[in-house]
Amino acid sequence: MAQMTFATTPGFVDLPDSALQADQPLTDYDLTKISNNAKFAAVRPEVFYGWYKSGETVIIPVSPVDGYVYSRQELEYEVAAWCSRAPASDATTNGALTKPARSDTNAGSGSLFMMDFWVEEKNEANPGLVHCEVHYWDSGTETPTNDGFMKVRTIATRLSQ
Repeated sequence: MAQMTFATTPGFVDLPDSALQADQPLTDYDLTKISNNAKFAAVRPEVFYGWYKSGETVIIPVSPVDGYVYSRQELEYEVAAWCSRAPASDATTNGALTKPARSDTNAGSGSLFMMDFWVEEKNEANPGLVHCEVHYWDSGTETPTNDGFMKVRTIATRLSQ
């Protein structure tokens, strides 16, 4: 499949209803604006993904279509928890596109008790910050760790210009 590319960053332009009424001439200006609106819609939204562990920050995506660099205010995150163990010591996360290998051991002793995976959203203190909490239970003692890693889908929606 070919990659769509734009020479310039598209933006939305509102046209008044009167510009598109029956029996009225359709100007090249109006056609250009309609075309620009269609291009803007083609890249709204874009979806990116990567693998992350606790403490990493989701990478700000760049559109492959026109090189547009998104801002944190244009991003939302979808989390897919994958593993309660940390990545292997030689594994790469921090936005890697391939699933990293997992460690052979748990960080805590006992049984897996609870997992909590999330990414801070745009209205929180550290937008894009990845959190992985894995808790173990052993003979009445809970041991929290920052093990685990997950796949994060970044939904990027350009704000109207």
